[in-house]
Amino acid sequence: MFGNNREEIRRFFIACWNRREEPLLSLSPLEQQVLHVIELHPEYHGMFEQGEALVQKDFPGGTESGNPFYHLGLHLSLLEQISTDRPPGIRQLHAEFRTSYGEVHTAEHAMIEVLEAALWEAQAMNRMPDDTAYLEALRTRLREKQAG
Repeated sequence: MFGNNREEIRRFFIACWNRREEPLLSLSPLEQQVLHVIELHPEYHGMFEQGEALVQKDFPGGTESGNPFYHLGLHLSLLEQISTDRPPGIRQLHAEFRTSYGEVHTAEHAMIEVLEAALWEAQAMNRMPDDTAYLEALRTRLREKQAG
């Protein structure tokens, strides 16, 4: 999608950030999407100013590590799922999360927490993610929010 290795991917994200002053139409749809998710996270803006130093930086695992590439990658993965409605039903669940959470970014963060758990579980079990379990976990999170 962005490159074949960690450095290429990171350089792509940084290049998108560096083009933020350019007219939106001069960016590809993917560049626009990457820039959009970076702009939603002001806590990472200073990191993206580091350029090549950020490309080489190591981060511990998980979203709590402050790894902007990991977190933003989860956002992009969710957006891809929603745009393709894959797994089937994710687009409708996204609409329901938006309604329940009241704000798109907050809703997507709640969904990303579930996505991250599904990915970690699949990796730990050395298998592909279980779409059915993932969608059910999203429904459970939504029910909890609605009950809460």
